[in-house]
Amino acid sequence: MWHGGRVSPLVEAFDPTTATLSDLAAWTVVYTKGQSELSGGAPLTEELAERLRAGRAGEAWRWAARVAPRTPVQGVAELRRQHHDARIGFLRLFVTDPARRKGIGAQLREAVVEEARARGMDRLQSTVLAGTPGEPFARASPYLRTLLRLELQKQYLDEPTLRRCWSLAATPARGYRLTHWQGAVPEELAASFGRVMAHLLDAPGAALQMEARAWGVAQVREWERKVTEDGSQLVVGAALDCLSDQVVAATVSTVTGGPVADQHDTAVLPAHRRKGLASRVKATQALRVHDLFPHVEAMAVTINRENRAMLAVNRSLLYKSVSERLLVEESLTGH
Repeated sequence: MWHGGRVSPLVEAFDPTTATLSDLAAWTVVYTKGQSELSGGAPLTEELAERLRAGRAGEAWRWAARVAPRTPVQGVAELRRQHHDARIGFLRLFVTDPARRKGIGAQLREAVVEEARARGMDRLQSTVLAGTPGEPFARASPYLRTLLRLELQKQYLDEPTLRRCWSLAATPARGYRLTHWQGAVPEELAASFGRVMAHLLDAPGAALQMEARAWGVAQVREWERKVTEDGSQLVVGAALDCLSDQVVAATVSTVTGGPVADQHDTAVLPAHRRKGLASRVKATQALRVHDLFPHVEAMAVTINRENRAMLAVNRSLLYKSVSERLLVEESLTGH
């Protein structure tokens, strides 16, 4: 389409199951590069393309954008519902460097907002890098607010870090036993693991990212299904109370074929806090990821900058600060 003598970007719904192989390859390259810059890690492009082609990447709506018709894909967007609240959409939007400042991002976001509203979503969340170009682009909406300032950190699984993790994992507090599992939680631990996960909301700012929910065994199984529906593999580090043999602390990570694993939630039951369990379950998890997945070079995690306790835990585990991100939310109801 022409506007005043120039070609406007072309934004189209993207169906990876029917797209041409060249478009699918270009879409996944743009997506994984953007995701890696934003979150510290991403799946391999060929791994993502295979899952998308086979329809095994979970429920989502996707778009592709080009600078002009019959040119390569240079902008991508993906909309998913937040696991904890179907009324909230989560947007991932990436544009290649050469295609920026040409209206591609704005048109992609417009298409996403329209789809989100049509599907009954009233809020749209996303994470953006602080500073340019992500923050000014996000703030173009008058209905956007910043929920949290986040710090992206990486723990490189090099020899000094692994030695530190071994030191911590080898010295659990008296009365506790460290363990881990890959995939689904063992049946005998599912209920107590759910009780630990129910305390995720205790962390500063967590209520802005998730809503209170029951964590019975059925909910744990549904959560496991959702966090692995994109093909990721789940690894959990945990601490058990030796008297009850039940989970009292846990941390979660997901692993793809890429070199960086994602470290997610960490929680400790209130009665068992201030005993070094958080650092030790995270140390156990890092060691197990290193053993099980030799291709993983680092663990990446995003932490609310107000969560000083977890920042201190990560310093003890030799995490390094990489960048600052913002969790932003846009109202789709116009106020």
